[in-house]
Amino acid sequence: MKRKALFKLLVVLPVAFLTVSVGAQDSNFNWDALGENSNRLEGKLTGTIYYLPPLETSKHFFYEGWKEGTVLLEDADIFTGLRLSYLARGDELVIYNPNLRQLFIADKEKVKSFTVQLLHEEHKFVKLYYDAIFGGHRYFQLLYDGTRKFLAYHYVYEEKISVYRDEQGKLRDTRLKLKTNYYLYSSDTGFKNLQTKRRSFVRLFPENKREVRRIFRRNKLRIFNESEMVRAFQVLDDAGFFD
Repeated sequence: MKRKALFKLLVVLPVAFLTVSVGAQDSNFNWDALGENSNRLEGKLTGTIYYLPPLETSKHFFYEGWKEGTVLLEDADIFTGLRLSYLARGDELVIYNPNLRQLFIADKEKVKSFTVQLLHEEHKFVKLYYDAIFGGHRYFQLLYDGTRKFLAYHYVYEEKISVYRDEQGKLRDTRLKLKTNYYLYSSDTGFKNLQTKRRSFVRLFPENKREVRRIFRRNKLRIFNESEMVRAFQVLDDAGFFD
């Protein structure tokens, strides 16, 4: 059942480290499920209060500013009209509560997917389990959804650079940088890393390299940036290579 996400302040409780617990007005509100650091909308969407770091705040996020978005929960509830952003520095969904003028990180175990509405397009992120040494559930941007999925994982890391003075006059030798990893994915085969190069796609089909190259030439697929990679997935899917 779709619900319009309405932010209603019920109560503010003083707790350690200035965290608060809030809930939607509901006579059947489940207080027992509300932790000391949690934030609850409509009694369903929970999370932890998030305080913006004092330095390089915008560089922690994938988007500039807050975007209108929708969140789909694992129990199929949908929350629309939210103000949210993707925290690439930590792989978290951050939602802005305008009534409280506070941010909170949505509980990842409850979120199935979320969409971000931009001016001329919509981005969809899905939660999948990434099986690796530093694995776990992650949010991946869904770039193509066909017989196989084309996914992007965006993250922010610290890059070592020459010493410089920041805006506060402090000496620093690192800067935050956004990077994206691309994957071919299916529930059967898992994740296969892809690079922004034609040969990365060709290597997926060692027995049909010539045919794949011919399809790429016919479709004028030469420069493999993100948009061309999406088109490559489309033409390979249409040709039956992912069956």
